[in-house]
Amino acid sequence: MNLEMFLRGRKLLLQEIPACYHSELESEHVKKESGLSISNQTSYCRRCGSKHLKKDYQIKNPYRIFYYCPECIGLGRVESRNFLYSIPEKKCQKREVKFLWKGQLTKDQAKISKRLVRYYKKEKDHLIHAVTGAGKTEMLFSLIDYALKKGERIAVASPRVDVCLELHPRFQEAFPEEEIALLYGKSTIPYNYTHFVVTTTHQLLRFSEAFDLIVVDEVDAFPYAGNKVLAHGTKQALKKTGTLVYLTATPSIELLESVENEQLKISQLAKRYHGYQLPVPICQFDFFLVSYFRKGKLPSCLQDLLDEQQRQCLLFFPNIERMILCFEKLKESYPNKKIAYVFAGKEDREEIIKKMRNQQIDWLLTTTILERGVTFPNIDVIVCEADHRVFNQASLVQISGRVGRKREFPIGQISFLHNGRTKEMKKAIKQIKEMNQKAGFK
Repeated sequence: MNLEMFLRGRKLLLQEIPACYHSELESEHVKKESGLSISNQTSYCRRCGSKHLKKDYQIKNPYRIFYYCPECIGLGRVESRNFLYSIPEKKCQKREVKFLWKGQLTKDQAKISKRLVRYYKKEKDHLIHAVTGAGKTEMLFSLIDYALKKGERIAVASPRVDVCLELHPRFQEAFPEEEIALLYGKSTIPYNYTHFVVTTTHQLLRFSEAFDLIVVDEVDAFPYAGNKVLAHGTKQALKKTGTLVYLTATPSIELLESVENEQLKISQLAKRYHGYQLPVPICQFDFFLVSYFRKGKLPSCLQDLLDEQQRQCLLFFPNIERMILCFEKLKESYPNKKIAYVFAGKEDREEIIKKMRNQQIDWLLTTTILERGVTFPNIDVIVCEADHRVFNQASLVQISGRVGRKREFPIGQISFLHNGRTKEMKKAIKQIKEMNQKAGFK
């Protein structure tokens, strides 16, 4: 791969570019711009679009004074003394694409799939509001096939690494001859130019007018929701004539306002692809729930559920400390069960999730990191301290949607353990029931 293929459609710091290409960076076809634009009082980051008072982010040494951007520092520090390098994308050329998917869309899915292509041809941004387990990924296949055959470049992005790790093999199976890049912070695979990219939304900050189509899956999820930097990165990575598609089961007020203002087209799907209704959470009250968890003890309501547990089980906790205390007690109380836990910073997270998928783990404890985008075929879900402020309406709806996702296992149980129902719990249950009614269930 040469410099052009490495840098095309990207915006990178010098340290992000292999040393073997540095001698070519002064070429006339390479765009070179200062990392920060400096005015009298403020600095503007040309990578993430954030503005700051420059005096707040100043570095002074005996030789010079310079400024830096704190917002996107995790991707490498942008400074007023360094540069961002880029090479523009080339025009699209039609190409052959092999699309192999043996599944079949439902009538409702097929309708939305056709609308996706139709609005894409008209360069209309589009929101897909579909319940968890509706088959949003499969509805994208025709759109992706259409765009790739035109020679256009696409990105499917998500705020969550786990979602990307689940999506990538599914797309690779549907497009077996397509090289699909997988980009996320801890990836060890060297970058290679491809027409199809699956990426975290943070990595989009490294692109500039690269994509004709960007699909943002789980657009309402942390850290994307309400994050101006990540929204800027998405818009910056999109070509001026490009199209955005947002996917979510729980659209934000801002997205729905964009629909009302006719900035977004919308398609809705209230029924899961296998025809079964969404599981409605069962609430179980325990006055001493929190005190038991804090002491590393098992509440009786949790023990009762686990004693009768026949399927694999996913247990959600509001924080890591509480989860680990419970994990230790569960290992002691259920020595015959294979139990593990994951959280965002756990080094072997990917390996543990694979084991859960392969049914090598009986019970998996997790923080909200697994609230969306992951599928385990035949599970029940328990939310411990569902009344905790960490669990809002959207997260509780998403967590509930982990149950009954597969055609072979369309049912399961979702339990909310609490010591007082919150508004967020009530709103989540109400939303699930309303979507079931819209889907035709009583």
